[in-house]
Amino acid sequence: MLRIAILVSPLFLAACAASRTSALLVSDPLDARPNPARVAAMDASTEVQPVSEFASAGVEPALATEAPPVALGYVPAEGESLHGSRFTLKGGYYGSSEDAIDDGYIVNASWTRFLNKLFAVELEIGYIDADGSDAGVDTDVWSVPIMLNGRLNVPVWILEAYGGLGIGTFYYNAEASGAVNDDDDGFLWGGDAFLGASINLADSIALGLEAKYYVTDEISDLDTGLDAFALMLTLGFSR
Repeated sequence: MLRIAILVSPLFLAACAASRTSALLVSDPLDARPNPARVAAMDASTEVQPVSEFASAGVEPALATEAPPVALGYVPAEGESLHGSRFTLKGGYYGSSEDAIDDGYIVNASWTRFLNKLFAVELEIGYIDADGSDAGVDTDVWSVPIMLNGRLNVPVWILEAYGGLGIGTFYYNAEASGAVNDDDDGFLWGGDAFLGASINLADSIALGLEAKYYVTDEISDLDTGLDAFALMLTLGFSR
């Protein structure tokens, strides 16, 4: 009997050991749930520090952002209504400096774009009508000047003085009768120089006076150009 017990006991111990190992390897899924106390301790150790603690340490938090100094929209400057863009009507006296042409009248319209309060570019189109008589020849001329001008402005309170130069072209139609009979039309290169002043009557209206001098090439068939002095009243308003 003792001999049988000695032979069986090692087998019994081996079976117990195998059963314990299997219990460790194949455990109840519920045993894998995290320990609530351990989770709480981990959360406490990783708590986000307040911004004030970053500031006291001289370190800016990664999530802190600075507000842009100005919104992306355009901020208009003072007087933007008249110093942004302006449409101007002009009209007045046209006095030719050519012998073949005497006095007439001129009407202009211009669009001015201010790059700042001191400098602007201006596109101008107009209509000139003049006639004259010289050496038994009567001349009648009308013309459409198209000019691109650079303009320097000096604003002082509600007043504004300005001056500038420009270059462009003149479409003309000229008729001569008398000792010489001719009819001609075409384009002439030309330029202008001008001085003016205006007063701002409201936020978007300006009334002024402008003096302008035109120079052009000569009309070859008539041996005359369209050089002239013009004095015009101006009425400008913003869009």
